[in-house]
Amino acid sequence: MVAAQALRGPHASSVRWLLLLPCLLAVACVTTSEVTRVPTLEEKCDGGSAWACETWGKQLQVDNRTEEADRALGLACAMGSTSACLSQGRDRLSRGDLDGAESPLRKAYDEESEEATLALADLEDARGDVAGAAHFRYEALSIDKSTTEFALGWRVPFDGGMGMALDVNVQPMGLKARRLTLGVNASVDPRRVSLNATVGYQHFVTNWFAPYARALVGPYLDDSPSRRAPINLGAEVGMKFFAGPIGHLGTGFGTSLDGSTYYFLQAGLDWVLTLVVLAHM
Repeated sequence: MVAAQALRGPHASSVRWLLLLPCLLAVACVTTSEVTRVPTLEEKCDGGSAWACETWGKQLQVDNRTEEADRALGLACAMGSTSACLSQGRDRLSRGDLDGAESPLRKAYDEESEEATLALADLEDARGDVAGAAHFRYEALSIDKSTTEFALGWRVPFDGGMGMALDVNVQPMGLKARRLTLGVNASVDPRRVSLNATVGYQHFVTNWFAPYARALVGPYLDDSPSRRAPINLGAEVGMKFFAGPIGHLGTGFGTSLDGSTYYFLQAGLDWVLTLVVLAHM
């Protein structure tokens, strides 16, 4: 009798745990699901995520929920997303809301977006302002280019040898939308070393191609008794192939007052990217 009772105690306890096990598992599952539930895009947007607002807005556009999409894209635009400003402006423009489209498109334009500039040109066309539209299309070709860049060039003088040149080019939008360029040039080859100020003009045929010409003037840094003048006065003509704001590749010919003529090949890089490259060297 005593042994049976002793066995019944553990057996009864095990049965009770087995009966409670489904309930415990259910509670654990509910607790786990609450802990691991992924927030929705709307919740992330309300939490201040520009990416979530923009992604949610584009999903709402697909579902034709226009007003909600506009609100979500507007929140992303206000948080600094240039692409969201562009999307909101384009959507409003397609719906004929010209005044409403201008503000987000202007924000993207201020961030030097080529697409936003072209959209503003379409907006001015819709208003009937032909001159305004033409101006935006003129700016669109160059608006995303680097304002300041470093350029390293290889020079091949026709009188023999191999030389190099280092340029710092400044081309702000204020100077005819980056058409005018100012800079400093240091050149060296087997027969001459010079430091020059430069001024030039580049004509954007497309957003990636521009022929250009520039003048160079500055002192020679070496002492050559055969040189007729201590001042270098030269000119270059060539063409540039742009990679948006990253930089450009350039090639062309140049000549100087002392009679030297050379071919050059140049690679330019945005100044911020140049500093990053140098920091990792």
